Amino acid sequence: MHEYQQPPHHGYGAYQPQFHPPYTPPRPGPPDEALPNPAVRLGARIVDILIIVVGGGPIAFTVGMTMMGLTENNDAGGVAMAIVFFGSMALYEPIMTHAYGGTFGKRICGLRVARVSDGQNLSLGGAFGRWAVYQFIGLVPLGGLINALSCLWDKPLRQCIHDKAASSVVVKRRWGITANHL
Repeated sequence: MHEYQQPPHHGYGAYQPQFHPPYTPPRPGPPDEALPNPAVRLGARIVDILIIVVGGGPIAFTVGMTMMGLTENNDAGGVAMAIVFFGSMALYEPIMTHAYGGTFGKRICGLRVARVSDGQNLSLGGAFGRWAVYQFIGLVPLGGLINALSCLWDKPLRQCIHDKAASSVVVKRRWGITANHL
């Protein structure tokens, strides 16, 4: 059993540590200056929506129309269109977030998604989980709005609900890839 030494008694009340201000351990995650303005995050999401609609929409439409022509079944074409469109959404964000630290919208806006613990890119499973939580919350009435706005009042990392679920944080891209830069 290890015994700790008692600090010297100074005779004037309780022992006071010799450092000022009181030491507070560092919190996990990036410093405040690495966190982006929430409006920039919103801009990145708008760019991503445009990319998905402009990029994925015509492809889904073409596949759907082709299916309708091949099968003469409007339902099959509609189902194929929905599968292609939602499939592209399900692949776009998780793969881009895992491989590059963010979607085209985040990259254009100078943002990156990182793990809170070490600043590295999310694993593919983590990126997919983050995206899935974002989609699920959007199905709940007002859930999508509350999720998007939650970064306004979250302290200290300005995380949205889907960020908390994946233990991720959005940072300015210039803050590098590793925790040493966070």
